[in-house]
Amino acid sequence: MVTNMKKILYVTTVSRTINAFLIPHIKMLIDKGNIVDVACNIDKPINEELINKGVKVYEIPYQRNPFRIKNLKALELLKEIQQNEQYDIIHVHTPVAAFYTRILKLKFPNVKMVYTAHGFHFCKGAPIINWLLYYPAEIIAARWTDALITINEEDYNNGVKLGIKGGQVHKINGVGVEGIRIEHSNTYVRKELGIKKDDLVLTVVAELNKNKNHIQVIKAMRVLKEENKDIKVLFVGEGKLRRYLERKINKYGLESNIMLLGFRNDVISIIKESDVVGLFSKREGLPRSIMEAMMCGKPIIATDNRGCRELVEDNVNGYIVDISDIKETVNKIRLLYKDKEKITKMGNQSKIKFERYRIKKILKNLEIIYSKVLKNEIINNHI
Repeated sequence: MVTNMKKILYVTTVSRTINAFLIPHIKMLIDKGNIVDVACNIDKPINEELINKGVKVYEIPYQRNPFRIKNLKALELLKEIQQNEQYDIIHVHTPVAAFYTRILKLKFPNVKMVYTAHGFHFCKGAPIINWLLYYPAEIIAARWTDALITINEEDYNNGVKLGIKGGQVHKINGVGVEGIRIEHSNTYVRKELGIKKDDLVLTVVAELNKNKNHIQVIKAMRVLKEENKDIKVLFVGEGKLRRYLERKINKYGLESNIMLLGFRNDVISIIKESDVVGLFSKREGLPRSIMEAMMCGKPIIATDNRGCRELVEDNVNGYIVDISDIKETVNKIRLLYKDKEKITKMGNQSKIKFERYRIKKILKNLEIIYSKVLKNEIINNHI
């Protein structure tokens, strides 16, 4: 437990990370009597729930490109903020913000620095440039880290090897998902989108970027369209590849099969009315969209990466396919299209597996980690 009032600063590269993953964490810490503020590049307005709880928002110009000069400016602003506010704990997320912010330990050695790695950029199968750039950076930053939190087994094993100065490396089951959200979702999505009751709906919730690899399911649908016209794919999310993906969809004549819905506030409702949830990323830490699919009792088709393997047991609650394996992707979608009983059976297994990822369990784990950090305990731990 975090005893007595502590001042805690959450730092991310961009604000959407806070809105998407960290609101329950911050609210829990505030409800326990702590002061929590946030610092990030504001690409989306910070959720009003946090503002209403008294969270101060510091806008700092962190960039996703680690070589941008603005990252140094952000660090200078954070030095001023820490000098004035004297936070007890700084909890950093996302690799660029995490690296630069941890340099503050050189000037403020007493601040406790906690880093949640939502998925190291270096991992099995990652490009060699990722290992050359990010792995040495993490080794350097390890000396300024009091506790590292990882969310999958591969990252935990790599994290133990980094040589964290404080000696604490933890693995927890992601950022947590609030199970009760499904109870408040409505049933209107198919009607809104003109999707028939008997159509098979596969939903992909992911930013439209290169890593999320939407092209794999687009190419699979190019094959499946020749067999069936009643399979629909929903892409939920926005991103810089939208126009590129639209061109591919148009080129293959898939306009009536694949819908780009952009950003949506009703993701759970969309998942609930889907038959299958897919994720075809090249790299994942522990994907929230799959956890939400499990919460809703859906089978999953996902690519073979560390995060998806952690959540999807092949042929139990879904299927694992190789990255860029179009033939196998087609086969797995086809199997579920032809076997509605399998959809139900795998969906039930997803619900069972979801229990360990509930937000209450994750928040309890976070409390334990903060307590150990403040006590300077040295431990490597699966929580």
